[in-house]
Amino acid sequence: MFTALYFILTLSFGVGASSQTVSQHIMAQPNVGFVSAHGTRLFRHGHPHYISGANYWQAMNLGMSSGPSSSRARVLDDLSTLSSYGVNTVRILAASEGSQYGWQADRIYPALMPSPGTYNMDVFEGLDWFLAQLPRFNMTAVVSLSNYWTWSGGVAQYVSWATDTRIPYPVQWDHLRQVFAGGEYQAYLDYTNRFYADPLVYNTTQTWFRDHIRRVITRTNVYTGVEYRNDPNILAWELMNEPQIIPDDYDQLFRWINETASFIHSLDARHLVTTGAESKNGQQWFHTMHRSPYISLASAHFWPLNWGLYNSTDPSLGSVDFAIQEMRTFVSGVSEWSQELDKPCVLFEYGLMRDQWGSSAGLGAYTPSAPVTHRNRFYAAVADAVLENGPC
Repeated sequence: MFTALYFILTLSFGVGASSQTVSQHIMAQPNVGFVSAHGTRLFRHGHPHYISGANYWQAMNLGMSSGPSSSRARVLDDLSTLSSYGVNTVRILAASEGSQYGWQADRIYPALMPSPGTYNMDVFEGLDWFLAQLPRFNMTAVVSLSNYWTWSGGVAQYVSWATDTRIPYPVQWDHLRQVFAGGEYQAYLDYTNRFYADPLVYNTTQTWFRDHIRRVITRTNVYTGVEYRNDPNILAWELMNEPQIIPDDYDQLFRWINETASFIHSLDARHLVTTGAESKNGQQWFHTMHRSPYISLASAHFWPLNWGLYNSTDPSLGSVDFAIQEMRTFVSGVSEWSQELDKPCVLFEYGLMRDQWGSSAGLGAYTPSAPVTHRNRFYAAVADAVLENGPC
């Protein structure tokens, strides 16, 4: 028996004309084109549906009609290129937050939500425009409603707003200054987890977050006239990009996931809902994060370098082969756990830098001229593992 384990390839792509969809036609056929889950399989138009995709986090900013971050021609070129490689799904962000303390390093700007409940409509319309392009390329989008990490502001910004405190940024590479900056990683996790774990701010952060969810899901696309919740070009809503566990508190994390997914379902019962989880913490946490009846699609990510499973300074095949061995165990595990829950699972992220052995920092590992010996070997192994554990 096979679990429907699909994969979405994480690629580094950056983000014209508008695309019109006849809203009356969509409303007259309320379930046509929506991706659905039945057991461990995905279906669309009555046929099994398979996902091959890419993260495209910059969609709404590049889709803006004007401004320094806009580039609609680039979006169309990227989508055309992705489509030519067989990509049929993009994973995008419908959330970015500003700070009450002014400009913050390594964030998406301009922010969609500069402060709670306040929106930059130019950015929102950039998201509208991007979604309106997808039918031209036979693509759908997984739309993430929040982010655990600070490159978009993230849910730590909700905590910052609620407590009027500064985010204790973790140590990370500052691409602009080309230095490592930040503090203790655990301090950042503890701070950010307050978003869904601290009873002192929970009601405030969740009220703001649900207001944001409602604003997104019920939004009418200015280019198509279709509410997002009625748009079959959206494959699924994602609660958060990479929510992290609450140590020793399975119940509270389940509560947040279940309540949030239930709220989404109350607004939109047709789209799939997924968590955005990496699923790196074992079977019990996987079940905690995906057993809610309102979660219809399980999520997994695999990042060997970030997780200490790959040595970027070691040019030997032994280094990448160890990462491949760990990946195979991981993929087999999430496939089995998804089967236990009778839900499909998507490997939404995986990746490996280019061959820049010995480079401990900087942008060298992203240089287009750098070879991809290890990455190609790893990516081929990921595809094989998904096929071995996925739908037959």
